[in-house]
Amino acid sequence: MSLLQNNSFQAGLKDSISFGLAFIFLYIPIGALGASQNLSLMEVMTTSLLIFSTPLQFILVQSYEAGLTLLPMILALNSRFILMSSALSLYLKQTSIKKIMASSILIVPSVFSASISRFKNQQEDYFAYFLGVGIPIYLASILSTLIGYYLGASIASPLFYEVIKIVLPLQFTALAAKHWPDYFDVSAYWIGLILAPVFLLLLKEYTMLIAPFAIGISIALFDKLGRKNG
Repeated sequence: MSLLQNNSFQAGLKDSISFGLAFIFLYIPIGALGASQNLSLMEVMTTSLLIFSTPLQFILVQSYEAGLTLLPMILALNSRFILMSSALSLYLKQTSIKKIMASSILIVPSVFSASISRFKNQQEDYFAYFLGVGIPIYLASILSTLIGYYLGASIASPLFYEVIKIVLPLQFTALAAKHWPDYFDVSAYWIGLILAPVFLLLLKEYTMLIAPFAIGISIALFDKLGRKNG
């Protein structure tokens, strides 16, 4: 059976639609920002092709002259991928290392949340579903970056960027909804929101490095204890 005929892949394609639409509004500004910073098309496109991490791309494009001083920030932002990869590995044990390495660029919060929420409730071709969700989002991001670069200053409208501020909260709301009714998974989102000011006060610049691990590990431990007692 070809990948396109795979039921799990088709289900992933369907679920990718809502997330892919959000990525259009996130990646057009990345392309436009790169053009305004006088970066070449190749430099801007490389961030989407090889990095594919929205907050990190904004930082790199906006502060490209900072060079190696951005390294701590890069490590902090990328630390979340350790948790996501570890969780996905439980379902992709039968997938070859070559396939996992080739598709690792697709591991972003949206793809992770869509995959994990479905994997917990259904037995299927996990890797095919993961590809079905991830590939359209990845391609939409690349195309949106290209469009944004060529539109450049023509989209430098305050209204456009106000829309973007709305898109991110809506995307995280959609991610949380994918986990319903798994209360522990959903709670990770609102716990992070409530505790964000506390983390910023106590951890300052290390918040993005420590907070995701602290929340993720705490939720996992509570979940494990709950299953034991249940």
